[in-house]
Amino acid sequence: MKQQLSISSITSIAIILAILTACESNDMPIQHPDSYDYITFSAQTQKLITRAEPYEDYNPDSHPATMGAFGYYDIDSCTNLTPTDASQPNLIFNNEIVSYDASTKTWKNSTKKRWDSYQGATALDFFAYMPQTTGAKIERTAANTYTLSVPFTMPGDAPLLYDTKAAPVVCEKPINKDMADPAFERVVKFRFDQTLAGYTLHFALDSKMNAIRQFRIKSVNFSGEIAVAGTYNRTYTWSATDKWTAAAIQWTDIKTATATSALPYKSQGTAAYDDINKTALVTAAGTTQWGETFYTIPYSKFEPMITVTYDVVFMDENQKEVITRKDVTSTILLNKTNFSGITTGTTAQISPITILIQPRYLYVMADKDAYTGRLLIQ
Repeated sequence: MKQQLSISSITSIAIILAILTACESNDMPIQHPDSYDYITFSAQTQKLITRAEPYEDYNPDSHPATMGAFGYYDIDSCTNLTPTDASQPNLIFNNEIVSYDASTKTWKNSTKKRWDSYQGATALDFFAYMPQTTGAKIERTAANTYTLSVPFTMPGDAPLLYDTKAAPVVCEKPINKDMADPAFERVVKFRFDQTLAGYTLHFALDSKMNAIRQFRIKSVNFSGEIAVAGTYNRTYTWSATDKWTAAAIQWTDIKTATATSALPYKSQGTAAYDDINKTALVTAAGTTQWGETFYTIPYSKFEPMITVTYDVVFMDENQKEVITRKDVTSTILLNKTNFSGITTGTTAQISPITILIQPRYLYVMADKDAYTGRLLIQ
């Protein structure tokens, strides 16, 4: 008699993604003769998984190689924070391109500016984001309140992003330099926060199912209405007591496209992965991750269809894998009904998506957060 199976989802607790930031040790700009007189920058990066220390040294292999920098002296007197020319009073940098030099481990400005050029100012304030792009701007949105807005389009209009070197980040807080303090630090050290939402996809197999069958994943696709462009915004407020404080990152002007995107195979270095055929075996030994971490523009309506193609297999008496059903395709919708704990509109976190495979006849109503979203395997 033909058995019906189901795939149900396990809602996974989102893991806070740490924040991109400015360097302390090996990313500290190397000071060459006279360079201490110039305004220079450094950057740290957001650390994954752990929250013990949310910031880590900038890594050019993992993060953007340019930043866009804005700088002002006595910012409260500045009438046009993003002018079309450099004649605006109180302006130091206007979306300045600052590039990372891997050979010297320094950040280099397009335009050199000296600290002593602003000795008559009360204070200097700096804002930044990565990667640098045309169209970024700063506006005064209330008294002592400023909003940095940056347009962003997913590279190649692809719905999913895998290369974090293209992932946009924005400064945790602006950097204030008190010009009345003769000992102020002459490096502008930025910390940057992640603006995207991250996900990982995992499969698990019910132990009773594992006794009779295993599943070899061959491909996974995401399809649906997915955000491909938008503007990320962050608002900062200055007060004499708290100095700079920051509001949560907000995405506006989101543009979506109906798209299908394959989640590419990636080996995790265990026996479950077949690097030649690019498949992954799901057993009850633990969860099997498919692909690598992927990122999207945070979008509350991110509800793609997950399409999984797999073989149903078992091990014969010689422990040789035998295929009983080949190239089976099943789907499940990534939504609040099937994955009640998923957070699709939140920045700076990685949400594991775990799909549990179990026989339908073994299904029992249990904790809804552990067993939700039933999908028949035809």
